[in-house]
Amino acid sequence: MISVVIPTHNRSDLIKRAVKSASNQTYKDIEIIVVSDGSTDNTKEVIEKFIHKDKRIKFIEYTPAKGGNVARNTGIAVAKGDYVAFLDDDDEWFMDKLEKQMAVFNNDPNIGLVYTGIRAIYVKEQVTYISRPVHSGDLSKKILLDNFIGTTSTVVLRAELLNSCGVFDNNLGAMQDYDLWTRICQKTMVGIVSDPMINYYNYPGNNQISQQTQKYEDAFTYLSEKYCDLYSKLGVNEKKIKKENVLLLLANKAKRNGSPKIARKYIVRALKNSVSFKSFIYFIISFFNYKIVLILRSKLK
Repeated sequence: MISVVIPTHNRSDLIKRAVKSASNQTYKDIEIIVVSDGSTDNTKEVIEKFIHKDKRIKFIEYTPAKGGNVARNTGIAVAKGDYVAFLDDDDEWFMDKLEKQMAVFNNDPNIGLVYTGIRAIYVKEQVTYISRPVHSGDLSKKILLDNFIGTTSTVVLRAELLNSCGVFDNNLGAMQDYDLWTRICQKTMVGIVSDPMINYYNYPGNNQISQQTQKYEDAFTYLSEKYCDLYSKLGVNEKKIKKENVLLLLANKAKRNGSPKIARKYIVRALKNSVSFKSFIYFIISFFNYKIVLILRSKLK
């Protein structure tokens, strides 16, 4: 059985879409655990209507709000499945997502985590593009360089890994997923479904963590200390690649937040770290508005 954990906070308008996409999976052996993180809207009433139609759905609520880490960990604590999947309340799964991921697990018992491609949808900008995963197998070193796995909504993993590697770190205000994937990749092989299997929605101004650049910078500082032993084993060039990826991610967040000057400061630091074509392109497009950046990105995918 797969335990699907859906954390939510005051998104009764969006949670319907997420729960429906989980409930309608072609892979039927699942339980759906919705964890309301201090919601003050009508989330409970919305989920109760779903429970009336689908007894696989469970609802947990608590107050006050404690953040997405606590909500996901609360769901993990009561999960009964041999596998755990995560779905953010503003995302949506394709109907055969879990079925395709379980096929990967069944084909290779050494695989402990399977992630998928995404269809990224920027609602305000009306831009959509597809991102396909390319990295699989032993990612124990690659994951240190960049978050190749990405959002929690794509992932299914063996529940036993959460016992051996731990759960989401409550000390992190951002990059919680990257932190967990880093630990898990030290323990297991990783599989992929290259096709997009989720609609990943991005809504500006809705308090998504991705809108808060400083939290990302703080998170990277925290992770550099937490995994200093792992990072110390990287070669000189690998450390430069790692630093460049971090700085460019921060630049992208700043640009998304409407702070192009701050974005360029990060990019200049990346260029000082290592002059690369990638950093140069980031610098050029930082002068365009974010919709143009997204359109350019979609053409390169």
